[in-house]
Amino acid sequence: MVSLMAYHGLKWLSLRLPLLMGICCADAALWAAPPLDDAASRISNSFRCPEELRSQEAKEASLHEFMEAYRRDFPDKTVGDLMRFRYRLLVSHACTQTLAFMLEDVDPLSEMLRVANRDFGPRTEEFDPKTKVWTVRFNKDGLPPSQSEESLLFNFYGWNPPVSPEAIANAFISPREDLHILGKFGAPDEITKARAYFIVSETLYPGEKYGYLNISKITSVGKSAYTVTFTRVIMGESTKEIAEKGKAWYLSEEGKAISDTVNRTGVDASWEEHFAENK
Repeated sequence: MVSLMAYHGLKWLSLRLPLLMGICCADAALWAAPPLDDAASRISNSFRCPEELRSQEAKEASLHEFMEAYRRDFPDKTVGDLMRFRYRLLVSHACTQTLAFMLEDVDPLSEMLRVANRDFGPRTEEFDPKTKVWTVRFNKDGLPPSQSEESLLFNFYGWNPPVSPEAIANAFISPREDLHILGKFGAPDEITKARAYFIVSETLYPGEKYGYLNISKITSVGKSAYTVTFTRVIMGESTKEIAEKGKAWYLSEEGKAISDTVNRTGVDASWEEHFAENK
């Protein structure tokens, strides 16, 4: 375990100040986090939301001050500890604009995301050598996939050769036994303004007492495409009941709010470089 005092990553962090104002790591179930000790309380008392500061210079100075205070009071903690603590402060101080920005500009440093007042993460990555697709997953409250009732997934389809959102959308809606399309349409991506494809679907397994309601946006990043999907487990005694409950949830106020959130979710183009490094 490398200490912050000895870690050259502090310089690395400084070079990414604008990112860190929105990037976070976090402990799952923040509401169950232990109380702050005296040193942490002092830092918390002086903490200000980035959106409260008018200029970029003030935001950078505030972040530097936070980092130095944390390094001084917790010399043996890691960079991950620092980032987790910062996320905890962003949530406890209700820094809603910064938390929203994190979702609009997800990049390879993102470890936790705030979605509809829920904590998703830590992030996991998986590469499928058959499909050449990278899947970046954020499970609600850090639970394993088998226990998480909600997840936010990002599928990246590669840059060589580039793939268009339209091609991915056409493949997405191709007939599959377990996937049922509830609706699909094309519209401008709220983030990039480029054409995106929105698909609502249900994953149903005959004989099982669970299924999934999926809300997906397929859009572009750099020269290629990616999909962001919010998926929710739906329980029921039959496939028919699960299908009906999934449709009802999607049409509820909560479902509409999640749909709007998916539309406002975006990623940074640095994912191309990130996956190239992990090739």
